[in-house]
Amino acid sequence: MKKYLLLCLFVCVGFALISWGTLGHHIVGEIAENHLTPEAKAGVHELLGNQSLADVSSWADDIRKDNPETGSWHFLNLEVGLSFPDFEKQVETMATGNVYKSILQAVHDLKDNTLSQRKKVDALKFLVHFVGDAHQPMHVSRAEDKGGNTIAMTYNSEFTNLHSIWDSKLLEQDGTDYKKLAAKYDQATPAQIAKWQSDPVIIWVWESYQVSSILYTEVDSMQNKSVGKAYYEQHIPVVENRIEKAGIRLAGLLNAIYKK
Repeated sequence: MKKYLLLCLFVCVGFALISWGTLGHHIVGEIAENHLTPEAKAGVHELLGNQSLADVSSWADDIRKDNPETGSWHFLNLEVGLSFPDFEKQVETMATGNVYKSILQAVHDLKDNTLSQRKKVDALKFLVHFVGDAHQPMHVSRAEDKGGNTIAMTYNSEFTNLHSIWDSKLLEQDGTDYKKLAAKYDQATPAQIAKWQSDPVIIWVWESYQVSSILYTEVDSMQNKSVGKAYYEQHIPVVENRIEKAGIRLAGLLNAIYKK
């Protein structure tokens, strides 16, 4: 039984490396598409043709196997308990590639008129994905448990791990039609949209860090790491909020990049 559980954990870890799952990233892309200006829509169309932001939202995960150097670009690992000034300093001075730097680099590349069309296409695909990653709380979390990947849990009696619950389990329980879920989640007021889009990228990852810190406190206090309906009802509003913010903020970046 012990060997079986270890095998299951290994398999779950492998799948959990894909952030938000395809479903979550599709929702982020769909929400963003709904908030693009005409100029941004034209700029995106010039790079992606008939593909939507949702269509390309998981590309950065799809290429990871053949491009292992991009692995660290999807997350941030930090110790728990940092103040915002310490958090900001550590993120800004981090030597390794990470999701924060990856977003800034993708924005820079999309603005760089010396880059080839191919590189700009890749930059856009990376940006769509990494904005989603930055809003997944377990992608801004502890290194020692690989963002919750090695914290074994059961969800609705299914063996899994903390990271996977937040990548996909909670989200998939709400349905699998990303267009319907995008319409459900996309409820921000104009004031919220303006505020979220004005927040710098460091705030995005700080928000995720704050959520993951709470999740660690919760799971560390659990005697039996078996969760289900009550956990879903408590945390699905957080999932919805993070995905909605990701879509709104992605649109804000693209609107600013393509502003005439």
